[in-house]
Amino acid sequence: MMDQDSEFNGETARVSPLGGTESAFVSLAEAFAKLGHNVVAMTKITKDLVYEGVHWKSINSSINKCDLSIVNRAPELLDRIPTASKSILWLHNPANYLSKLRNFRRLFFKRITVICSGKYHFDTLPSWIKSRAVILPLGITDELFLCETTPEKAPDPEVIFTSNPERGLAWLVDIWHNKIITAVPDAKLNIYAGSKTYGGRHEDLMTNILNDITNLKEESIKVFEPIEKKYLFKKISESRAMLYLGDKGETFCLAVAEAQALGLPCIVKPIGCLAERVKHNLTGEVIMDDTSFVNSAINILTNDKDWSFYRDNCIKLQRDFKWENIAKKYLNLMN
Repeated sequence: MMDQDSEFNGETARVSPLGGTESAFVSLAEAFAKLGHNVVAMTKITKDLVYEGVHWKSINSSINKCDLSIVNRAPELLDRIPTASKSILWLHNPANYLSKLRNFRRLFFKRITVICSGKYHFDTLPSWIKSRAVILPLGITDELFLCETTPEKAPDPEVIFTSNPERGLAWLVDIWHNKIITAVPDAKLNIYAGSKTYGGRHEDLMTNILNDITNLKEESIKVFEPIEKKYLFKKISESRAMLYLGDKGETFCLAVAEAQALGLPCIVKPIGCLAERVKHNLTGEVIMDDTSFVNSAINILTNDKDWSFYRDNCIKLQRDFKWENIAKKYLNLMN
């Protein structure tokens, strides 16, 4: 397995905030190891490590032989995989970039399987490669399933945001500040976000967004540094809802998937993949326009009956994304 974008390994995922793509890479590697396979995972680390059965090595290492090679995001890494290996290109972003000349020339004649995470993601693939694509969703880390879910009794009206600040946070804060908090004066919006989760990428942009929010001096909004997953899961399970705009560049949205798996109702817009993550009128609501979104947000913060209905359905319907099952589907591609 290869990823050339960030410096991380299995230990990083336990002691530091980590983005969804990197978390997925770690979890899939460990799932293969738990199934008894010899797994080598290469990233931008500088020191080799064996962690949870996975052999972590520098991206500059070479592998002469393996049965299955999984390249994360970057088609150019396909040039480095062993010749006889089954080749998989694992995509996490909209796939229109595959038609760039440098990628088209590299991929058109290659015998590879392309993995995308859902129908929205699949629809972004260029037509010339769709016949080689398979839809496999991301999983959710095993640690989540060891955590307590939301309580049966509806909690206080606290909303949590755990995604990239660039993905609609300014919009959410605007409708919160001007509409939601006036209708629900005791509500709280807790934001756990920042560039640290993404290895410092887009630090200036994210910091500016968060600073603008802090400068509002809105007492109902609290901005926190990103925290480790095990602590973040606890904060999610203590919350009342997640309100989220989404982004066209988001093809799975692990933040919403994790929230739903912990029993947290979500109110979202049908942007990117979000209509696939939230089951409308069962585990939350998928709302098109701002006015209806605000009304739904106010309702989920004040209507205990509706909250309990969505919460119970989250527990019943949104806890199937276990990485070991996903890993088995990858292995079936080798047959």
